[in-house]
Amino acid sequence: MTTNNYQFVPFDFPTTQDGQFFCALDGAGILRSRREQLGLTMQQVAEMAGLQFSQYQRLESGERSLDGCSMKVGLSVCATLLLDPYEMVGISAKQKDPVELKPQTAIDNISEAVLPKKVGRKQIKRNIMLVYLNFRDYSIMVPYAVLDKLGSPNYIQILWNYDQRRIIIRPATETTEEAIDVPKEEFDDSLLSLTTFLTKNPIDAMGWGKTPYELEAELVRDNDDHIALLLDLKKAHPVEQINGCFITPSCLKWKDREN
Repeated sequence: MTTNNYQFVPFDFPTTQDGQFFCALDGAGILRSRREQLGLTMQQVAEMAGLQFSQYQRLESGERSLDGCSMKVGLSVCATLLLDPYEMVGISAKQKDPVELKPQTAIDNISEAVLPKKVGRKQIKRNIMLVYLNFRDYSIMVPYAVLDKLGSPNYIQILWNYDQRRIIIRPATETTEEAIDVPKEEFDDSLLSLTTFLTKNPIDAMGWGKTPYELEAELVRDNDDHIALLLDLKKAHPVEQINGCFITPSCLKWKDREN
């Protein structure tokens, strides 16, 4: 069987020459036996699996077990030794028939019912981040903490789909077409604040008037695996006030002066 280019070979327990008996090895014994079959030292296994020597040594000595370590460690060891992790751990989980699996929902059509909910006073933030829209002279305000998820870029590029009311913010370079510089963060609550600069602006098309809005944006990747921030304006909610240190890109300040 091959999974993500990793090959697994069923483990054969050592037997007597007549095949009447086999050695009842535990998990540690299986690791040691397979390692010896592959002609590897414990140090080599540790290096191939990306582990510290002591991490693997504890597994082979029986001090730790595969089903008691982290998934990454267990899978790394099994992949290195060509051992099927499902056989090694011995799970008894039940599965649904794959034919019952529905196609994945498009991210711009996901209902709020499937988004992370608040637990207690803390919100579960996986790939969802809050940005602000339509406040005073600003169209988009992005917290620097959100920009950190994009890799803390020095420049960004804004793309938009007017008909779908959707905006994409993605990292850029100084030479990228219509690149917007990201000034240095000055305070913990800094917001990269973009003035109205879009032609046929999808935010103006929402008809919000002077009401500010907030939006749970999503961290996405395009087909070329480039990371970006997706703003689906149709999912925005009114907000009474937006607080923070508003930082405007230098390139937009110059445009304001020219106008």
